[in-house]
Amino acid sequence: SFNSTLKKYLEYEGYLVVSAFDGNQGFTLLKQESPDLIITDIIMPNEDGMGFLLKILQEFKGFPCKVIVISGGGRIAGKEYLETARELLGVNTIFEKPFEMDELLASIQQLLSQ
Repeated sequence: SFNSTLKKYLEYEGYLVVSAFDGNQGFTLLKQESPDLIITDIIMPNEDGMGFLLKILQEFKGFPCKVIVISGGGRIAGKEYLETARELLGVNTIFEKPFEMDELLASIQQLLSQ
């Protein structure tokens, strides 16, 4: 899956990565781990990316760390959701699939160095 590919890639690049199956698990992990960065897909089982982001905003009164949002690609609404995430929710960076892993890595490095 994309999730496991991304995890392996980022671990290879030296990052400590905790991955979640869906937004519910992601939210639980967020409270346990206090990460420096969240990467979430818009399309996920159970709790989708937008629900996950809104839950974080409600709980933390803002994002507690940097946030990158990826669209699932192929879904008509994916692009609109990405724009909403950036314009209304204030996430740091959005990526529309397909994209290059090195672009994502550059974005992560830039966000974490700020």
